[in-house]
Amino acid sequence: MKKICLCLLLMAALTMSVNALEVPTSTVVQNLNGNQQVVKTYTVSPEVDAQTLIEEPFQLEGFLYTYTDIVKEENRVSERQSHTETVTVETDKKNLDVILKELAPTMEYSNGPWTGTLALDHTSIQTKAAGYTSGSKTVSETKTIGPLDSNDMSYVPATTVKNGVTLSLAHVEWQVIGTDMVGGTMSPSSYQAVATYSGRSYYSAATGYVTTANYVGELTREGVESVTYQVTYLGEECEPEPTPEPVEEQPGLFQRVASWPNLLRSVLIGAGVITMVTLTTLLVLSRREVKSLRTEDSDGDEQEGNDT
Repeated sequence: MKKICLCLLLMAALTMSVNALEVPTSTVVQNLNGNQQVVKTYTVSPEVDAQTLIEEPFQLEGFLYTYTDIVKEENRVSERQSHTETVTVETDKKNLDVILKELAPTMEYSNGPWTGTLALDHTSIQTKAAGYTSGSKTVSETKTIGPLDSNDMSYVPATTVKNGVTLSLAHVEWQVIGTDMVGGTMSPSSYQAVATYSGRSYYSAATGYVTTANYVGELTREGVESVTYQVTYLGEECEPEPTPEPVEEQPGLFQRVASWPNLLRSVLIGAGVITMVTLTTLLVLSRREVKSLRTEDSDGDEQEGNDT
């Protein structure tokens, strides 16, 4: 059993799962009907793969836990909210009929999970010029002045005003509107002047128009907001590892080198003792040899004396 536990734990260490990125919202350790269990609960987005939540075997408080079951529960949502969407259109004229042709009565709206149909709010329509351009044009005016008693230019004004623009006299045409008999000859008795005035009017005109309008309505959001997974692991008790017996340490190389002086000293002492014994023995033997030689010399001398 101990070897199996160690092997499974080694496999778990070598094959780390990506579920480490997800943190369980709760972890429950329980004993249910005699079964030791660990139940981990995750609440994740629907895109998360459930297989990434399953862990490799792990050890906890003397038990080895392995995956046994996973339960999935979808958390659905249904919401409603009001929404206003502003749109912009461009037209050549500031005419409501032209503008309404560019604005549909309703529009379909979608923004992620939120969808709905919005209706045009006519009270929100606002139009302004997109820009302006400047220009000028000729303004003319014709006036009839009369009846006059003569065709005198002092009767004709040098300027006149039309629509706020001052015009200057450009041309005068005199017309006879009455005659009298003078000396048997018909002579003009009254005149009228047809005066033509002209000038230039300067203006600023819009290049186009921009209209903004609001569409209002209600949006809904329905679907799976999140998913809750309950991952269950079944535990099996692991036997505690036996305490290893102490092993007698062998002297290391340093200890052996450190013990060399004592060993060398013992060897030298032993060699010295052997040398001393050997020398002593040799000395005793040499003395005996000398004594023996001296005895032989003395005996020889005495023998020679006797012979004489």
